[in-house]
Amino acid sequence: MSQLIQLGEFLMTNGRAEPSIVAAGYWLRKSHLLSIKAEYPISQLKAKGAVFHIAPGNVDTLFFYSMIISVLCGNQTILRVSNNVSAEAQTLLDLLNQFNAQLETEHVIASLLTVIQYQRDDIITAKISSACDSRVIWGGNESIDHICQFPLVNGNSDNICFPDRYSVAVIQLKDEVEINSAVDNLLRDIKPYHQQACSSPKVVYWLNTAHSLQDKFWLLLDQRLSQQKSLEATELIAQLLYIQRLPLLLSADKVDKNKCLLKKYDLLQVLEIESISLNSIKSHSGLWVLLSLQINSLGDIELFEHCQTMTVSGFDKSQCKHWQSTTLQPLKRIVPAGQALAFSHLWDGVNLIENLTS
Repeated sequence: MSQLIQLGEFLMTNGRAEPSIVAAGYWLRKSHLLSIKAEYPISQLKAKGAVFHIAPGNVDTLFFYSMIISVLCGNQTILRVSNNVSAEAQTLLDLLNQFNAQLETEHVIASLLTVIQYQRDDIITAKISSACDSRVIWGGNESIDHICQFPLVNGNSDNICFPDRYSVAVIQLKDEVEINSAVDNLLRDIKPYHQQACSSPKVVYWLNTAHSLQDKFWLLLDQRLSQQKSLEATELIAQLLYIQRLPLLLSADKVDKNKCLLKKYDLLQVLEIESISLNSIKSHSGLWVLLSLQINSLGDIELFEHCQTMTVSGFDKSQCKHWQSTTLQPLKRIVPAGQALAFSHLWDGVNLIENLTS
């Protein structure tokens, strides 16, 4: 554990230019690891053996967390990343190499972790899978189904899968004083990974909030987002195509008389609609497009089966707990706004520690 703490300190010191790398380092702080150890006596758990991790293509550093948990559980961990990783992911991999190189003697991370890079290749994936006891797969539904066809050692089917998900935010503003903190919180949830992480909200439900306050909220959010981020030409095209397709996506699901009003800002694009549809969510590519809906109570929210996270801001959390205990709506977790991307070993309804030990 001490070497993981050292790694965390190293990442926070040397990865300051990348917030997601700093966050990964902070996740390895001593107090957090000790809290996990207190909940799960890891020294008394038996490692699964060899675990093959296949990193997602759209979220730059998410692979780090499941990889480290696997190492923490004592598994021989093999991580596959694409040759076309983002600059941010490559920086994280470079820092891992630098950390290993600076140590005079071999340590647990180097002995348990192997990172390989290759483009999609079924022969290589099948060969590695056949030597592993378990597999952690991040990716789209089709990609996961394709990889799961390759058997693990002894024909095992021990796959931990994190498929396509979407998330929502519920915000209530009573006056202008609350706007600043609400904007900061949503920005923390959507700025990283171009809003493409499964836990980054793509839908905002406004709970009994005046339109004048909403307008000021959107304007401030766009100003702060534009100061820190930009989009490539291809991303701007993808953003525009989704906006143009949205009315068709809504009508394809027979969402009758569903208005679709675009509020265009410098970088942020807000689409006011009356109800969401499955196609409108499945086709949503992130890139700081937000679907905006008005609700009078939490009971007005309708979620699809692959909804992962709800962030809440500006109202009594007891309301949310009561709603969660009584609703039939599918939902993996509810967290305060600003904490959507805070990783936990309990992720997407899966306990990684329990699933990576036996």
